[in-house]
Amino acid sequence: MTMLAVSGIWAFCLMLGRVRGPALRPPFVTHALASSDLPRATSFRGPFLRSGTMVVALSTVVGVLIGASLVSAGHSKPGDALLFVLACTCVGIISSIAWLVGQAMPRTAALLAPLVFALGTVTSTIPAMQPLTPWGWVGLAYPVATATGTIAPLLATTAAAATVAPSLMSRLTLTLLTAQAARWEAATSHATGMELAAAATVYQPAPRVGRHLRAVRPALQRPLLFLLRDAVGAARTPVRFATAALALAAAAALFTLSLVPESPNWALSAVAGVILFAALGPFTDGIRHAASVASDLPLYGISDERLLAYHTLFPVLATVIVLVIATAICSLFIGHVIPAILGSLALGILAIIARIGNALKGPLPPELLTPIPTPMGDLGAAARLAWAMDGVLLTALASASTALVFQSPILLPAAGIALTGLTIHRWRHRI
Repeated sequence: MTMLAVSGIWAFCLMLGRVRGPALRPPFVTHALASSDLPRATSFRGPFLRSGTMVVALSTVVGVLIGASLVSAGHSKPGDALLFVLACTCVGIISSIAWLVGQAMPRTAALLAPLVFALGTVTSTIPAMQPLTPWGWVGLAYPVATATGTIAPLLATTAAAATVAPSLMSRLTLTLLTAQAARWEAATSHATGMELAAAATVYQPAPRVGRHLRAVRPALQRPLLFLLRDAVGAARTPVRFATAALALAAAAALFTLSLVPESPNWALSAVAGVILFAALGPFTDGIRHAASVASDLPLYGISDERLLAYHTLFPVLATVIVLVIATAICSLFIGHVIPAILGSLALGILAIIARIGNALKGPLPPELLTPIPTPMGDLGAAARLAWAMDGVLLTALASASTALVFQSPILLPAAGIALTGLTIHRWRHRI
């Protein structure tokens, strides 16, 4: 599990750098410095160090929390826990460099990210490969691991990765830096106004391939017509589509791992729900289109309900196929095949319902702008944040309830009723 998590973090950092790298300044400052004769390693060193420090601090804190909990429970010795914390610090440093690699070499990062995650998955299932890979060294440093690993290879890899940072920053071009700076400023502006969907749209890539493919074929039956239309539309951004499919598979793997009795099942399942909700974005473009035109005059000669139902076919089909395949493969190694498949399917349907409700949300209600004074401070910001992230929070709650269905059977139906009721309410009161 540790190796899978580390490889997933590094793959995510590689992909994140393609859209928003760590060496970034505001648009005007970026253009002024990037168009000057100053070396990139000098002019953009400050933001890179700040971003890298945050990543390293976060990974170190996670290592401290895990190590302290294992020591307090008597599952590890303090010395072994300290070595694991050091390994987590190395993970943070390598993650920062991987983030910079994604920014400096976006095409290479697009190839490396799935390769890293695939190798991490293989290493987690083949113990003989652990001493040969960086994520395997981190897994061997886990305080309660059955094998005793050394931290020396990981430290050497971290030092080697840190030395290439200046050369990577020298590869940053003016066009890349200004484009990322402008998009980041637009996204933060939308996010400040709690328009998270608009902020995500800023980073949605424009279709470049498959433009010759015919998406609309009137001769087909309407369900097949909309299914083909949404599938072709998603395939026109292949990197986004492939990343979403991999994220769905990762969510299924985490949910399957949450069924292991020794694991923190509710926490892993909640993380799986968050990843699943995010991964459904590229599959639900049709749902967002149906929600945007549902309050206007019919554009296609069919009712709003039918339009939404037809656009739901593709995400449902894609989610079912990916979740069933990924869950079946993962459950072959840990067991619980039938419960894992049924649970992942229930979670997938609930996540799609949450996506529909999120598409119907509309603008921020004016009443949420009213301050909520309390002895602890103004809770208005918390209320606005909860409104903006209600889809993610409800999906995480439903996912955690799915993992705890055997301990508390009432949680999953309650979460499903809450999600469905909220979506129906928003549909009836759509603007």
